[in-house]
Amino acid sequence: MTTSIETSSRTGRQASHSNVVTSVAFSPDGRFLASGSWDGTIKIWNTQGSRLKLVRTLRGDWDEVEAVAFTSDGSAVAGLGTGFDGAPYGVVTVWSLDGGNGKVIVRASGKLDALAFSPDGTALATASGDSHSVTIWDLATSKSKANLLDHHGPVWSVAYAPDGQSLAAASGEVPAVAGRSGLAESGELRVWDLSSATPKPRFNLAGHRQGVVSTAFSPDGKFVASGGFDRTVKLWSATEGTELATLDGHEGWVATVAFSPNGATLASGSHDQTVRIWDVAAAREIVTFRGHTGNVYSVAFSPDGRLLASGSLDGTVRIWDAIEPTAQ
Repeated sequence: MTTSIETSSRTGRQASHSNVVTSVAFSPDGRFLASGSWDGTIKIWNTQGSRLKLVRTLRGDWDEVEAVAFTSDGSAVAGLGTGFDGAPYGVVTVWSLDGGNGKVIVRASGKLDALAFSPDGTALATASGDSHSVTIWDLATSKSKANLLDHHGPVWSVAYAPDGQSLAAASGEVPAVAGRSGLAESGELRVWDLSSATPKPRFNLAGHRQGVVSTAFSPDGKFVASGGFDRTVKLWSATEGTELATLDGHEGWVATVAFSPNGATLASGSHDQTVRIWDVAAAREIVTFRGHTGNVYSVAFSPDGRLLASGSLDGTVRIWDAIEPTAQ
């Protein structure tokens, strides 16, 4: 039985920016939560205790923050931002959690939309909607080591497999743009093989009726999830490249997906202003969180799986109890 929670998030577990919250991420030890916003800031929150406590506010050479992520070892936090100095450009800046100034590790012409660190911490993937491509950067040199091209449309999301040997890229045209231009509306989830020096497509997963917006690998690497403009979440076999289930229920674009640390559940956030948690094995919805008053753009589980963070168009960061409720 699906449970719908109509109230706000966990008492005291709410924070805000002055503009859209585009991205949230927990540190690997769960002590901190990072949030990025179109207000141009990244905020670091201490998650210990009954309330979120602001620890630090970070600003980079950008106008808007599109994504945040902690480095694989948890020692630093990275922000991906977009600037508009005559022409759009993308910047990735990293700050040590011990303090100090930020270090720019990537600066590219054109807008960048997503980032992901490799599990071993040696590489960074960035996605570009404008160029329909993914770039993999060598973190030791800050130089490009591979360009993954020829995607179905703008690339909105990237995710590494836990073993670092695969990378998923979610792409597709925004429906309104596709409708006006005559471009294909269907999207694609492309899984790249990174096991050799020259990455090659492993699977091209087609099934969404419209563009694919978000993607995530399960912790064991067996599954990959995708969310789309078609308002659905899909589960795929990451080893066979086959569709396993379609999860229906959202009434708006599915902008974000994230597996719980044990892989038993999957969270999704949507333009319908809800956060939903799904039972992966049963392919069914188990809870809906309501409380945001704008599109939900990002969700992230805490490392112990007990909490779920979400960021929204309404400018808030909310923390929800992610434990599966008892069916009534």
